Amino acid sequence: MGIAYCLIRTAPEVVDQLRNRPKAVAKFIYQDDDVYEAPNPGFFGRLLGAGREKDGPVPDRHKGDEADLDKSWHIVHYLLSGSSGRGESPLGLIGDDLHPLADVDLGLGKPNVISPSEVRAFAQTTAAMSDADFLTRFKPDEMPVDELYMGDVIARGDHEDMMEYALENFHILRDFAGKAAANGEAIITYYT
Repeated sequence: MGIAYCLIRTAPEVVDQLRNRPKAVAKFIYQDDDVYEAPNPGFFGRLLGAGREKDGPVPDRHKGDEADLDKSWHIVHYLLSGSSGRGESPLGLIGDDLHPLADVDLGLGKPNVISPSEVRAFAQTTAAMSDADFLTRFKPDEMPVDELYMGDVIARGDHEDMMEYALENFHILRDFAGKAAANGEAIITYYT
């Protein structure tokens, strides 16, 4: 068990249809009607109509629209951006949590939206990145392993395995973002 980083490619119109609809977002992500339990609004919330969600259909998902970086996500983020927190460049894609889709906590935070322009910038930046370029920052003695999820694996000396694991998931992310960019799609991210 661990924390995995998941991504869903989708059209910008779908993001617009889901925005600020917590129940619809939960159903869209998990494909299950019973996964969302609405918060119980207080007296004034009920009086003012809080907690009511606008109606409308939940958009359909498409085959092959999801990928996950398993538990390597934070190492991949660090190797791309050089930061254990938010990154500033297009390579900070994974650390971007500033654009929540709706006010719903799916257990490990709110789902986030990465815009088509951000996806495109990431895809363009990583398209020609070699494996060696990606692994440039993999320097166990210099990495903030105590700040990184799975950093303990690096600290105990499993360097080759972690480099292979991170590289495999970088390829997944690069290919996934490339396909989203080619289709003009946004990406919805969440942790599970």
